[in-house]
Formats: sequence, C-alpha cells, structure tokens
Amino acid sequence: MKAIKKILIANRGEIAIRVMRTCREMGIATVAVYSDTDKDALFVKQADEAISIGGLQASESYLNQEKIINAAKITGADAIHPGYGFLSENAIFVKKCTEAGVIFIGPSAEVVEVMGSKIRSKKIMQKAGIPTVPGYNGKDQSIDIFINESEKIGFPILIKAAAGGGGKGMRIVYDKKEIAASIEAAKREAQSSFGDDTLLIEKYFESAKHIEFQLFGDHHGNYTHFFERECSIQRRFQKIIEESPSPSLTPELREKMGKTAIAVAESIQYTNAGTVEFILDAENNFYFLEVNTRLQVEHPVTEETTGIDLVRLQIEVAKGMPLKANYQNTHQQGHAIECRIYAEDPATNFFPATGTVLIWNEPPLNGIRYDSGVASGSKVDIYYDPMVAKIIAKGNNREEAIQKMQNALEKFVILGLTTNKNFLLEILKHPSFSDGTFDTHFIYKYFKNYTDSKKIDSEIINEVAIVAMLSEWKERNDQTDNNGRVNGWRNNFYQNNWSTFDIGGDVIKVEYRYKNNNTFDITINDKNFKAELVSIENNSLTCIINSHRKTFVVAKSKEELFIHHPIAGSFKATVVPRFSESLSSEKSGGYKAPMPGEIVKLLVKPGEEVVSGKGLVVISSMKMETTIEAHSDGIVEEIFITEKSFVEANTVLLKISSQEN
Repeated sequence: MKAIKKILIANRGEIAIRVMRTCREMGIATVAVYSDTDKDALFVKQADEAISIGGLQASESYLNQEKIINAAKITGADAIHPGYGFLSENAIFVKKCTEAGVIFIGPSAEVVEVMGSKIRSKKIMQKAGIPTVPGYNGKDQSIDIFINESEKIGFPILIKAAAGGGGKGMRIVYDKKEIAASIEAAKREAQSSFGDDTLLIEKYFESAKHIEFQLFGDHHGNYTHFFERECSIQRRFQKIIEESPSPSLTPELREKMGKTAIAVAESIQYTNAGTVEFILDAENNFYFLEVNTRLQVEHPVTEETTGIDLVRLQIEVAKGMPLKANYQNTHQQGHAIECRIYAEDPATNFFPATGTVLIWNEPPLNGIRYDSGVASGSKVDIYYDPMVAKIIAKGNNREEAIQKMQNALEKFVILGLTTNKNFLLEILKHPSFSDGTFDTHFIYKYFKNYTDSKKIDSEIINEVAIVAMLSEWKERNDQTDNNGRVNGWRNNFYQNNWSTFDIGGDVIKVEYRYKNNNTFDITINDKNFKAELVSIENNSLTCIINSHRKTFVVAKSKEELFIHHPIAGSFKATVVPRFSESLSSEKSGGYKAPMPGEIVKLLVKPGEEVVSGKGLVVISSMKMETTIEAHSDGIVEEIFITEKSFVEANTVLLKISSQEN
C-alpha cells in the first residue's frame, strides 16, 4: 500500500477547502497552489502550506502543468488531488504526475484519455451494448457533413465539444440555417476551454431528465455505484440544483440503470471516483451520455444520503486499498438537495457578476451543510468559474429537504455581490419542482423572462426603501460639518426631507419627517408609514415599521446599499443623486458591456449596416461566451473597443445610429 502523508490540491475555491477538510480528518497535510489574483483567497489561508504559481488567468496558473508538478516536488507532496475542472480530466497531466513519482488521485491516464473524448467513449459503449444517444461523432468536421448528419438525425440537434463538459462549447440548433454560426461559436469556446475544438452532434430531446450515477472502482477489480443524482435543473447546460434520490426513478428503473452504470465501469476497468451520466426520456428509456472521470460538484448529496465520505474513499483507493463499501451494503437514508450559489444575475440572462463580498454569513441550521470558497472581504473576479458556494440540505424526505433549503436560503446573507440566491428560492417554490415533474427545460419553460416573473411584493420594496433611508439618515447624522452641526440639519425643521433609491429598476422616493427619539413619519407613493430606528450595530439594523419589528443586514459600498430582508432575500438600493448630471460616457445608440470580461471577437465594422438581432460583439467572462446583439436596425457609427481587450461592466462598446436618423 502506498503512503500518502501530504496532498497538493491542484484547484481553488470551495473544492480545495472541501478536500482539505477530509485531509485534516485523516491526518494528511495539505498544500495549496494559488494564482496572483488568489493570493488572499480563503482556501490559501486554510491550507497547511501554500505556494504561488503566478499569473492571473487559468492558462497561466491552474492549467500550467509544469508549475503544479514543480510545486509538488518543492513541497514534498506525495499526491495531487485535482478537484474538478482545470486539470482533473487531463490525461497528459496524469501521465506527468506518474512520471514525476506523484500519485494522481483519480483514474488512470488511459481511462481519462478514452473517456475525455465523447466520440471515443460513445463508440466503446456502443460496442459494449450500452444504449447511446443518436448522433454523429465522425472525424470529418466540415459544415456540409454536420448539415447532412443533422438532417438524418432530425432537428433539434445539440452541438457538443468532444473534449469537455460544463456547458462549454454547446449549442442547440433548430434549423440548418443556424448550424454554421453555431459551429463557429462552439469551436471557439471549446478551444478556449479545453484546447480541442473537435465537435460532435446528438439528438436533442425536447423533454428529458438528466440522471447520473456515482461510480467507484479500485485496483483489485471491484466496481460499484452509490446510487443516482437528479441533475435536470440547469441553465446554460450547467446544473444549479441537484438531489438524491431522484423523484423520477422507480425502484425497478433505479436497479436497471445502476447495473448499466456498473457495466460502464467494468467495460473500461475504471478506478477511483467517477460519474456516468444518462439522458432519461419521457418514456423512461435511458441513454449513455458520458463518463466524468473525476469527483463531481454535486457529490455532497450522495455523501449526505449514504454517509460515505467520497474524498476519503478517493484517497484510500489511490493508496491501493480495496473498496469495502458497495451499493449492496450501502443504503440511502433521507433526501438531500444541493443548490449552487453563482455570482451571476439571473435577471440579465445569467451574466456573470464580479465584486467584493461585503458580508457573508452562513447561518448554523440543523440539516444544512455549506461548502463555500469565499468569506466577507473576498473578491470575485472575471478569471474563473462564477460558482462561489454550495448549500446542501438533508431531510427525512424530499418535502422536508426542500423546506430546509428554503429556510437556509432565506437566512443566508450575501451582500455586495449579485448572486442567484433569490432565483434559487423561486425555483424551489415552483409547483413543477415541488411535484418532481420538471425536466431539463424547466428554466427555459418557466423562467425565460425572469425579470417579468419576479414580481416582488410592493410592501417588501417599501420596507427595503425605508431601511435604506434609515441607514443613510443614520450615516449623515453621525457626521458633523465644520460648524459642529449635524449633517442633514435643516433650517425649516418641519419641512419634509427625502431620499431616492433605485431598487431593482424601481425608482422609489422616500419622503420623511423626523419627529423625536429616532422616529419618523414616512410617505412612499402616497402611502404613509410610521418608523422607528431601534439600533444599528455591526451591519445589523433593527427598526419598527407600522408596529412590526424586524432586523435587516445592511452593507454599503459607495452609493450602493446592499440589504438582506429577513424573508425576501437580498436587494441592492442605489442612491439616486438629487441633481443628476448627464455622463459623457452615455452615448445615444451606445451598446454597453453587460458584464466585465474579455472582447473575444468583433462581428461588425464601422459603417456596416445591421439588422435587429445581428451579432455585434462576443464577450467572454468566467469561462462563458455571450454575444451582444443589435436590438434595432441601424448603421455602426463607432467602435470603442478592440479584440482581446478587457472591459468593465457598463463600458460603452460601440455606437449604432438608427437608419431613420
């Protein structure tokens, strides 16, 4: 048996911290590697030792194989745990670890290489008699071949990167006219993410479930699964909510799919942790999709329902120990749900969000587990995946797990950073999620126009506006001017004062009159309120509004107030200046960057005539590409950016004059 006394974790964020937790329990020392932008990150502080590998982007740091292996040599690490993403499914890296005498905690290079290609893996499964999704995976990558094969399969079809996953390099195509542009975009994204622009196409199911089984194999010929995970709630082909057991499977179907999963592992002599993914259609026919040769993001729901520490099992198998647990002697207990917290804005097509976390507070609750990679003061930038944390709820049954998750999301405080937390709450409350009838199109069906569907009660908006006003009033009245008078002092004491805030696009004017003892008469849109500011301490604001006492969490950055409502989640209230000035950067007909990122490609030239819907600029942020499209016909007047340049959110990219002008 091999000795493992020190593990280098070739990853960052929450998965690095997750691996460290098991290593501490096993008495194994840990080494973190970090890029320049991560030097003050939480995972770096929690490691026993850390070593800089420099660079800002992943290609300069976490994807640099030589730097990571050299770090293992310098620190004397016996093994490398890759986490997920980055180098976790890179066969060349696995070989280099072996050559350097460092144990790679994962499957063999041969298995990683074969399963890393969706084309090769699909052929192996077909040979083994395992059902696969109809599609084309040939060497000829010409547009004509893709068009011909797509017509044979029947639209819609799904274009996929042969070498990757996580939604990168994927496009749904409903008509052959869309194929050329979709292939170009998918190839570019696949090359950027995986260094390989090979594509395949598959039949796209209009109604299907995404079910995966947790695999494990050892070096002694033992193979097993640890039951399934339901992963159908997705946006941009990436999962955001997972659970186990799946509400879609009968005991008979679970048994059949589980045996097929083990047959997959046996057909490739799989070792260590992995996942086999299936598509389940409306008639309960299932098809092999792929094998992920690594630990999955959603592994905690399996851990919570089986009681098995999958990271510990990974390390034990890597040491050469035989598997003791298998699906026959392991029983699931209760139900677990995982919600992924992403730094993104669901109301703007899930555009990534960056910024500094002002307040991060994970409330200790029964049956709730937090796997997070940030804390108060952490910075989230454009270079890496937008996932910052996971919340896992465990209940005696599915209904209880959902209830616990809702409670956790409501109490979980994240201020200073736009996240999908409120959106996750909306999903959990939807009838189709509650009854388990959802499929992979759930978000597209029910939340396509999330901004329109998110109708916050006006009373809640009013409460948030009042809290913003009280916070601003308190800040002004804690200051004095040069004459020793309180800022905000008025010559006419009985005249109403006011503050105006933009809250989620709603401009709210709060008129107020101070009475005494921190009490106010307040008017918002002709509605009257009586409010008392009870206390403000350590970002906690307690007030009484119309005899109802509540406590809010408040943080401020420049002119933005971030407020956590005890029931309705997080809000941002931007102070609207009393005397607005027109900004020189605001140009009529200007198109702004919806997020910070890199300009990948300019699709138009000055003087070019464009029609509504025409692609103008491709921008990449947090490993995802977005195409900015023209919202009306016109002529490109000016372009203010260049390819490969980095821009901040709201940067004016180009200007289009309307044809009428």
